[in-house]
Amino acid sequence: MNQIISLAEVRDRSDASRSGSFLARIFELGNEEKRVQYVSPYASNGEGAFIGIPQVGTQVLVCKPGKGDDWYYLGATFAPEPLQVEGATIADDSLYPLERANPSLYRARGEPMAVQFTGAQGGGIVITEDYNPEFINNKTEIRSNVNKKILLSDAPAIDAIILDSGNGSKITIADNPQNDSIPARSIQVESVGPQKYINIGSQTDVVVGNGGRELQLLNQANGVEWGDGATCGNVNVQSKWKDVNVFTQAESGRIFIECLNTTGVDQVIEIQTNGSGGAIRIKTNGKVDIQASAIGINATNNIDIKAGGDIKMQSGGITSIKAAGNINADGAEIQLNNELSSEAIPNIGNTESTYGNEGITTY
Repeated sequence: MNQIISLAEVRDRSDASRSGSFLARIFELGNEEKRVQYVSPYASNGEGAFIGIPQVGTQVLVCKPGKGDDWYYLGATFAPEPLQVEGATIADDSLYPLERANPSLYRARGEPMAVQFTGAQGGGIVITEDYNPEFINNKTEIRSNVNKKILLSDAPAIDAIILDSGNGSKITIADNPQNDSIPARSIQVESVGPQKYINIGSQTDVVVGNGGRELQLLNQANGVEWGDGATCGNVNVQSKWKDVNVFTQAESGRIFIECLNTTGVDQVIEIQTNGSGGAIRIKTNGKVDIQASAIGINATNNIDIKAGGDIKMQSGGITSIKAAGNINADGAEIQLNNELSSEAIPNIGNTESTYGNEGITTY
């Protein structure tokens, strides 16, 4: 028997020889089953290859090139209707089988607008050139069987690279989308679960360049969705082994630490060291202003106050000085009730941060 080209149906993909052959029902042989050798459009001495052995039930085109009984795979076919061959069992639940693999294949102009290599469960790569005068959806998509995907989209409304977990977590790297929800030239990282950034070998830099704007860190979590007593809403900065530094290099630079809620009753700003030899230092070449409804100073040992100029103390009520030991006062003269004392006039400024009493309102 000479050359034969025939339609066939894949019956069994198991292959003890592991050579890529499969069992197929050959229609030109009256549905006789033969082993068919898979043929790839690319191979490299057995080290690299394009492999896509058809699934059971797939309609394929096969050939027997010579006098022997060796059959070879030519490709899969997509008939518009179930093939009417006696004894064949090829199932087809659509008039357009190609669209089962890609429902959007003919959407734009009634002609195929995609190139794809996908598995039976949907995972693979799809290159789409889906456009008409009113619509552009050009994109390349790599996706898994359960809808994890990497999307490279040139569609004007998206114009971005998107790494998507399929469960609400994704990274978006945008170019210039015509979409108010995705800022131009932006990178957005969204996750349903925790985010961790771990550097195991060097430093981590977060830099806003000369042409940028703000560097903002905002925690909006209020704990409502957790309901298990989990700690929510904090912003924590900690160094395990060395310093935590906060600097500004601006000529008129200011550093603000502020509780913004004007209705708060238990707000606290606390600076503390726990070591026995610890120290808290406030140093400036200008002045130090402290303003409060009440000020308390408590030391388990000494309190030393020294001024290169005058020391003025004034109260609107009683001034009390009490000691368990002596009270010593030395001076050139000690004068009491001689109306020579000077009024203490603290010069307390009202410096306000750029954000006033609202803090970060946009991000």
